Amino acid sequence: RHIWEKMWRSWVYVGDHHLNEAEWFCKVDYDTFFFPENLQYYVRDKNGWDPYNEHHYFGLVLGHRAGHPSMIAGAATCWSHKTMADIAVVYKNMPKGYQGKDRGRCEDRPEASEEMSTSMCLKKELNITAEPMLDDEMREYVMLDPYHNMLTWNRTEQGEWWFWKNKPANTGQMENCCAVRPMGVHKYKKKKQIEVLEEQFYGPTNNKELTKMNERTRRYADKVRTAMGFDQ
Repeated sequence: RHIWEKMWRSWVYVGDHHLNEAEWFCKVDYDTFFFPENLQYYVRDKNGWDPYNEHHYFGLVLGHRAGHPSMIAGAATCWSHKTMADIAVVYKNMPKGYQGKDRGRCEDRPEASEEMSTSMCLKKELNITAEPMLDDEMREYVMLDPYHNMLTWNRTEQGEWWFWKNKPANTGQMENCCAVRPMGVHKYKKKKQIEVLEEQFYGPTNNKELTKMNERTRRYADKVRTAMGFDQ
């Protein structure tokens, strides 16, 4: 119910106490397996972004809410040092105490959506727009569902439900859905699931968790391991 308040207060705290400890700041759900080296690859090697002088707010973009700015899915949301510094001030000074429904403003209120409120505050107060984290083949760096499921998502068969709505027509799907340097994969809630992912992506070549996979999932895991330099 109060996730939005928890998040904006957290970012104000980070801005007040930890701003100079990092160049990039991410909110990652507890059930997201996060690849920090792939975040570094994306912002530094692929894009050459300047964290101190450029506003960036990026991840998996959703644009299905009519009348609202596009937003970054909460599984893994990142922004630059400059965005972090400026949004912390916005959050500190935004109106608080309103008890009504959404009225399209950057403010604290009960039951507000964290993702929608974040994108609204960034757009309305700082003119920062959500940037899709896509590779050159239009593949997502963040997966909202376990990756063995994402590799089967077919836009034609599924239709334009909220995940696909307003995405470019050439957005990757099925085995071409997902970047080979992923930043985050979502919906892994149990310790054993995290341990399996660790082995799949970081474990020895041809380890037992890799040998258990079906052919489609194994092909993707092998591409990731090769891209990250674990297998040649």
